[in-house]
Formats: sequence, C-alpha cells, structure tokens
Amino acid sequence: MNIIVADDEMLARETLIGILEDAGPEHEIREARSGQELIDLARQKQPDIAFVDIRMPGKSGLEAIKECLLFAPSTQWVMLTGYAEFEYARKALQLGAVDYLLKPVDPELVEKTIREAKEKTGQDCLSLCREFEARMVPVFHNQHSAEPLRSSPAEADESWLAVIIYEDKPVAVSDAEASIPRLLRGMIREYCSRELLLALVTSGEEHILIAKAAGRQERRHLLRLSEQIAELTRQAPASISMLTRLKTKMHFSLQSLRDEVTRLRGLSYLRSVAGGSAPLSLPELEAIAANQAYAKTAKIAANVARACQDGDYVQLVSGCEKLQGQLANMPSSLAVMKDRLVSYLRCMMHPLPAQDWELHDPKWLERLPETAGAWILRKRAAETPEKEDWLDAVVRYLEANFCGDITVAGVAERFQVSPNHLSAFFHKKMGVTFSQYVTRLRMLRAKELLAMPGAKVNEAAEQVGYYSTRHFTNLFKEYAGCYPSEYIKKHKL
Repeated sequence: MNIIVADDEMLARETLIGILEDAGPEHEIREARSGQELIDLARQKQPDIAFVDIRMPGKSGLEAIKECLLFAPSTQWVMLTGYAEFEYARKALQLGAVDYLLKPVDPELVEKTIREAKEKTGQDCLSLCREFEARMVPVFHNQHSAEPLRSSPAEADESWLAVIIYEDKPVAVSDAEASIPRLLRGMIREYCSRELLLALVTSGEEHILIAKAAGRQERRHLLRLSEQIAELTRQAPASISMLTRLKTKMHFSLQSLRDEVTRLRGLSYLRSVAGGSAPLSLPELEAIAANQAYAKTAKIAANVARACQDGDYVQLVSGCEKLQGQLANMPSSLAVMKDRLVSYLRCMMHPLPAQDWELHDPKWLERLPETAGAWILRKRAAETPEKEDWLDAVVRYLEANFCGDITVAGVAERFQVSPNHLSAFFHKKMGVTFSQYVTRLRMLRAKELLAMPGAKVNEAAEQVGYYSTRHFTNLFKEYAGCYPSEYIKKHKL
C-alpha cells in the first residue's frame, strides 16, 4: 500500500513507520512534517491511506485533509490524536476520516487499521476495474477491423499494454479444464490498484488482458505483466489445451494499443506453426508471416482444424490434401515448425480415437482425411433432428451451469454438435434463442439474489456470470422493468 505518515514529531513518525514496516514490508511509506508537506505529497502520490497528526505547524491536520479531499478523494484518512483532542477527532470523522488513533499508537490497532484499509482499497479497486472493463469490452470484443476511437486527451503518464492468450482446445474438452479466464480473474483481483487498472475481454479461445497504468511507478508493473501471466498459466491444471501468448509493446494511448492488438489478431493464425513458452511480439509474428512456407502452412492448418470442429467433411478432406502437398515440399530445417503443427492439429482434433494418432508415423497426415472424415460423418448422424434427447441434456446443463462462462460454441463443443446446428435446433424447439434462454435463467436467479437482505448489485452481477455491472444493469432493466437498485429498495419494504 501507498502510505503517508504526517506528524511534526520525528519520534512519533519513526515509531509509527516502524510499526507499519513490521506489518507489511511491501508498503511504500513516505513522511510529511507539516500540513503543507502532506498536501504536496498527497497531490503527487495519491496515497491509499494517510496517518495524520491533528496538530502540526502551519496548516493543521484537519485543514490539510480538507484541502487534500479535492484531489485525493480515494485516500483513507486516519487521525492521530491525544486524549484532550476528541472534538478534533469528531470533526475529522465528519470530513471523511475513517478512524482515529490515540497517541502513543497501539501496534495492534495500527495493524487492524491497515487490514481494514487494504480490504476497502481492494473492493474500491475491483469496482474501478469493473468500470474499466465495461469500457474496454466494446473496444476489443471481436474488433478485428475496428473503427478509429474518438480522440480524447490522454492522461499524464498514462501507459497501456495488452497480453493475448489463445487457448486452443479440442471440442470435447470439459468446462472445468478451461481454467484460463478463472486464473486471469484471480490475477486481476491480486494486482489491480487505482493506478493499475486491469480488464479481461474473452471470446471463445481468445482472452485479452488489458492493463492501464497511471504514473511511472505503476509502469514497472506493466513490464512484468507478461512474466506474471506466464507464471499464472503454469499453475493451470494439466490438460490437452495448447496456450499461445502474444504481447504488445507499451503504448501511451488506447488507440495505438488497439491498433497493435488488431494487427496481432490478424496474424494469430500463425500460432499453429509458431509459439511455445515465450510470448510472441508483433515484429516476431511479422517476421514469421514474411516466410511464405510458414504463412501458407499456418493458414491451411487453421482451416483444417476449423473444418474438423465445424463438421465440414469436404473442407477437411480438401485441407488435408493441401497440407500434404505443402509439407511434402517443406525443407527439413523447418522440423520445429512441423512438430508445433502436429501438436496443434492433435489438440484441435482430440475427439478422434487415440489409435488414429501416431505422431511419429510419417503417414499420419495421409490417414487423417479417412479417420477424421469418418468421425465427422458419425457426428453428423448423431445430430439428426430425430434424435432429440441430447437437447434435453443441453437444457439440464444450462440450468445447472448458467452462472458460468456459457457460450453457444462452448456448449456445442461439450455435446459434440456444431454451433450452428445447436443454435438453430435450440431456437426451433425452445421457442427462444440460446442467449435469450441463458439470460432468462440468469435474470431469474438475479431477482432471487437482489431480494435477499444486504444484497449488492455488483455482487449479484458476478454471481450470475456478468463481470460488467453496467451490462448486467441494462439487461436486468430490460427483463424486470426496473433497475437492480430499484428492485432492492422495493424488497426492503
């Protein structure tokens, strides 16, 4: 935490700073010896918490706080007071101070104050991140050919960075194994602050973590972000998913960041032949794309994987034939690329029987159209409209998991049907679209949560699967005819 200790007595400052350092060596602690020094320091550092002596030379602690409230509204103020100054302490609480401590301070009370301040700061930061994410979702969600953003003045010392994670996984992988969004959400909770805002925009296999730092101090955290994500992904349960990380350089405006993200997305198909444990930058991807053998092979492989997952028999066979011809003319020096390609295709086509995959057999690709094609035909036969029992299973699954990350593509993967077939068949039989049905389940649950004592809108939104409170509020208003806050008030009566 960013802490200021303001007291004109050196011994009092040193005593309190010693207690704070024992409570948390990671704290950044600064000293002020007068009310004016406190004002100057608070304006510059925007502290999370400030311990302020009521009586100081020049401007008193109360006068300094009153002035600081104009530019440090999120700072938590704790007054340091003597026995004869309770009236001052009362005025401080009226100004917005969260607590006051009697001098000489009790170490246990200081530690308690810090714990409570951390908890409040964390909640405030998460709220800021939710608002930040609500702004970032329309900017980055499926914006492969995005229009320019409206120009706006950049904040001083504002820095931006993004890391894109592609989680390529087979159609039969369970939701429990798709843990990357959950891990990234945990990272946001751990690292976010008022000066470091984090947002997650996820769509299918693509997860984009956007970070904005305000100030030079937090800019250092941006530089470590990619390494922190790498460590995080190593904690993911072992699975057959293949992860590829792309990273941007540091930017000083949102527009330039999105421009680079758009270019990275345009080259993301290269992950079938390039990648590994290290994140790929735009110059590295552009160098790979300049190699025609890499670029062409990657495009064909991506089409083969998509055809297999979409159940497109003709495109699968055609793609495999093109891939055979491409690899036949590939120089032996590109063996690393071939290994990556095999891993990618095996991952994307995992539903095929294990015996159909002999990776060290040079003729595996020749047999792929026959083995994959037979699997597609079997899958098609299982998707005939006459066989409707699977739809009942889909409905039961939605009713049990609607609060999670539910998408048509994800559910289609789970039940081994194509997304288009699931969407059309669901609408025909249920009378509503897939998304309308999921939204209705979520809104029904949200009404139950909001009717409970002590209900909070942001918590209800998260519990039913929405990380953007604004998006949840709009959906709830459309469904229930009133805002969530109004619904809470109505059920308090």
